[in-house]
Amino acid sequence: MSFAFWRKCDFQIHSPRDRNWVGARPVGIGEAINETGSIATERDVDEARALWARNFVEVCVTKGLQAVALTDHHEMTMVPYVQKEIERRRNNESEFDFWLFPGMELTARGGKQCLIIFDSDLSEEWRKQAQGKLGIVHANTNEKTASSPKLTHLACNYADIAKSLDELEDLRGKYIILPNVSQGKNHTVLTEGGHGDFFRMPYVGGYLDRGQTIETLSKRNQTRLSGNDSNWSLRKIYPLPTSDNRSADFKTLGKNNTWIKLAEPTAEAIRQAYLGYRSRIQIVPPRTSPLVVAKASITGSMVLKPSSLGLSPELNAIIGGRGSGKSSFLEYIAFGLGRSCYDVPRDHYSGTERMRDLISETLISGAGCVVLEVFQDNANFHIVRSPASSYQPQITYPNGTKQTVSVKELRRLFPAVVYSQGELADIGKQAGKRAQLSDLLQFVNPDYKREADHLSSHIESAKGSVRSAIQALATKWELQSSLRKLETNRDSLQQRVKALEKSLPNLSATDQAVVDNFEKANNFDSKRIQASKHADQVLQELDVFASRQLSKRDLSTELKTDAKDVQRTYQELFQTLESGISNLRANLETKREEFSSAESAWSLKFDRTRVLRDGILEKLSNHKSVTHQIIKLQEDVRVLSDEIGDLQTKLKAQGDPGVQLEEALNELRNKNERRSKRTQDWANEIEQLSNGKIRAVVAVSSDTSEITEAVDVIAAKSGSKEATRISKLEEALESDSPVEIVDRLRKDCLSVLYWRLMGAASGEDRPKCSNLVNILGDTEGIRRALNQYIDTTRVEAIATAVSLPEISLYYCDGIRQISFDKASEGQRAAALLFMLLEQSGGPLIIDQPEGDLDNKIIAEVTEKLHGAKQIRQLIFASHNANIVVNGSAELVAHLDVSVSGERLFECTGAIDKPNVRHAITSTMEGGEKAFRDRQSKYGY
Repeated sequence: MSFAFWRKCDFQIHSPRDRNWVGARPVGIGEAINETGSIATERDVDEARALWARNFVEVCVTKGLQAVALTDHHEMTMVPYVQKEIERRRNNESEFDFWLFPGMELTARGGKQCLIIFDSDLSEEWRKQAQGKLGIVHANTNEKTASSPKLTHLACNYADIAKSLDELEDLRGKYIILPNVSQGKNHTVLTEGGHGDFFRMPYVGGYLDRGQTIETLSKRNQTRLSGNDSNWSLRKIYPLPTSDNRSADFKTLGKNNTWIKLAEPTAEAIRQAYLGYRSRIQIVPPRTSPLVVAKASITGSMVLKPSSLGLSPELNAIIGGRGSGKSSFLEYIAFGLGRSCYDVPRDHYSGTERMRDLISETLISGAGCVVLEVFQDNANFHIVRSPASSYQPQITYPNGTKQTVSVKELRRLFPAVVYSQGELADIGKQAGKRAQLSDLLQFVNPDYKREADHLSSHIESAKGSVRSAIQALATKWELQSSLRKLETNRDSLQQRVKALEKSLPNLSATDQAVVDNFEKANNFDSKRIQASKHADQVLQELDVFASRQLSKRDLSTELKTDAKDVQRTYQELFQTLESGISNLRANLETKREEFSSAESAWSLKFDRTRVLRDGILEKLSNHKSVTHQIIKLQEDVRVLSDEIGDLQTKLKAQGDPGVQLEEALNELRNKNERRSKRTQDWANEIEQLSNGKIRAVVAVSSDTSEITEAVDVIAAKSGSKEATRISKLEEALESDSPVEIVDRLRKDCLSVLYWRLMGAASGEDRPKCSNLVNILGDTEGIRRALNQYIDTTRVEAIATAVSLPEISLYYCDGIRQISFDKASEGQRAAALLFMLLEQSGGPLIIDQPEGDLDNKIIAEVTEKLHGAKQIRQLIFASHNANIVVNGSAELVAHLDVSVSGERLFECTGAIDKPNVRHAITSTMEGGEKAFRDRQSKYGY
């Protein structure tokens, strides 16, 4: 990896050479070997030390340590043994990754202690040169003894150690000095009266002995290290916890819980970590985004040389001069994620048309290919967009399977956010003009945008329920109207039959009994017909139910026993259902056949009663025309009775649409109120996340456009004057809530619809509709038009009309509040950028986030980067050194233009590397503060 990444570290560890070592030591020369009793030779000493080194490295790896410093007092005797063991492991294990920093614990004049840590690859010769420069004498030192000689203090002050060592030019920059800033120790530099030396020391950090952290320091010492006490220091000196392990059981090794972000095993990398301690040193396990682009490979581009760039899961800065291809590279990554301007046209934002054409003209036309390696929750995915699949995304899953997906599915699987600074400013301007809520929520939290979409979907679904209920209510009224007409016709026919029967001569008691029996049978037969239809319906609906439910769900699994109870009980349930339906079907069919047989037998009986009745009527030969009329009318009554039965069945099955409508209206009202409440919650979070840059004001029911549009629908063809209508509606909305106004108008419209469908025919009075005519205009012509044209479409329009919440944004510039659309582009972009940096999620890809931002805002943005990179991956193309340097970019990738005109990565790596630092200072823009910061950090 070329970028800086987290390593668990322990930078103060002693070897058995330490005079205060606890436990067994490797044998020293001239000592008796425990196992044999023989006197140890130099070879025996080397073998024993190599064995200790092997055990030491294994314990470090087991404890999760990835970088350690061996820091014996004034010597590095054991370092070569550990280096050889590390080399052996690397040769045998390709994945072995463990760093050793050679170092020493130094005791300077006055007993003040420091650690000196060297580059991992600094030769032993130069390490001894450093010891000699510090006056550490080796002439009388026997390095093969079991422990080191008695310690002699250095002659120099701890603050002057670096000055002395820097006289060795080839050693300069290859070591780092860390003074002891522990609490309450004799060797700490934080003693009373020590402020002068501390103030003038050139060191950027310190260390703490075992068990201490910055939280355990006294408030006084925390202040001395904070940079806020001008007597001690004007810059923060971070106190790094160490274990100070010096025991054979390694009990405290690695218990210091320190993680440092390093790109390479050099002292400069450690120094950069101290300079960017806010995001490069932690004493709790670090976290990074669960979704990151780990590598981007581009081939076939007409502007970019074939490249494969490993990306940091944190802050990646793509730098280079104008026209070096920074924006193109970011757009290629966006294309790989399905979020380029080619995939998601954003024509209403500035500059996006050019980026859309970029993909077409430089990648697709050249048959180029983009391959992204993506890690999501530690699972490795590959995304390929190439001509082989006509640039449809192809995903290779961790198990090796491949699938071609749509661009929309790709975005859903791997969510990311892609913007240019210009787009941020444009979105901010539209947001100030009360833009779509979704345009704002993407800067708050993608989950909120999804929630807003779901709420809108639920509201639309509730509106659909309201429409269905209105249709059902209108249908009920139409059925009731038809039923009333049929019943009126039937009753009329029955009265005619009775009148005709009275005109006939009196029948004998016997004959009258026959006629009366037929009428009873006729009435029963009407009911029998309805029962027969119901029996058929039962069987039909059972078949429909069976076809839907008799499809057993798959519960197969490779589990041996854990799932057996679930499988067994579900199988029993399904078998019970299957057999139950089968038995019920068979029983019902049997009963239906019996019922049909009974119906057939009844039909014979009914026919006989009709024949007998007809025979009685035939006796009245002088009244044949009357008897024939009676027979015909009774058949008509029979048909009408059948139709009435059908309508009554439909009305009964329909339930109560009025209750359903009230429930649907309440659901719609509740969903809309939920949206208003959540909008207020989101507005509060917008204010919080914008770092105080935005004030968000919510007007819960400000947008009444749906109500206005619904009133216009009702007023169509009525002759209502628009100006009057709008004025009256506005007056009503000022005096009452939109919910109340809509309810009144809906009730008026329903009353008119009811009157049209039922009331008018039954002679009911025309409804007054005072609320409706008050808005549309109270004229006879408008009233007649309403009675003529009101239908379900118009009722649905007003019944589903809801007021919408609106967010008005203001940019806060100190005590001033500026309407967001009136704020500068830089102010709008900065506010939205702050919101993006506060949110966890997928990669955040922004081209030139510093555009139009002044130095003060850029400084605030860089402060935000330290926290933002821990919750989401950042991939920026930038010209501003503050973004890269003060934001402590984990990866800097410098794009340049070759002689042939190809854009290529001239160098990549963390700012720890000299060539990367040179690229930053030679190509990046920055104000005076940026140059001062660079000079403070890099020495030039």
